[in-house]
Amino acid sequence: MIDPKLLTVSARRNQLVMGIGVVLICGGGLAFSIGMLAMPQSMSETLARLIGVPGGPIETWQAAALAMIGAVHLSIWILVLSTAQRMFGHLSQGNPEMAARSARVLSNALWVMLAWGLISQALCSAVATWSLPAGERSISLAVGPLQVSLILSALIAGVLTRALALGAELWRDHKGII
Repeated sequence: MIDPKLLTVSARRNQLVMGIGVVLICGGGLAFSIGMLAMPQSMSETLARLIGVPGGPIETWQAAALAMIGAVHLSIWILVLSTAQRMFGHLSQGNPEMAARSARVLSNALWVMLAWGLISQALCSAVATWSLPAGERSISLAVGPLQVSLILSALIAGVLTRALALGAELWRDHKGII
């Protein structure tokens, strides 16, 4: 016989971890916002270096654009983690139908994160190099381990969606028999 307590304990633990992740990302977003308001030039140059763009003078509009791109990244991370938290919450409550719905949203959010990661990389490189002389401006696009990890995560979340939906149907049938 399957012990549902093992699933609920594990799901509660994962729900807590995802909740902590949401709080940390929100704290990071707050620190990012404060940093962008307090020292926009320095923060923007740091962002440009992080994406691999050569350092150079960054204008106010470039700093604002880089901040907006960063804010969208943080928002998508919050969406992903809060959706995963909801999914684990539904699992800990023994509600596989709602967990399957959350897993579907999670899978879609991971695909959005992947697409935005690729788009924002090109946007950031274009914005950060805009004030450089002609010939030094660039648009970069690269696929690395992070993107491969996101693809695998989205695929796993898609499989999890189908598994949870099947589990919900089996649970409904089981209740109907009893």
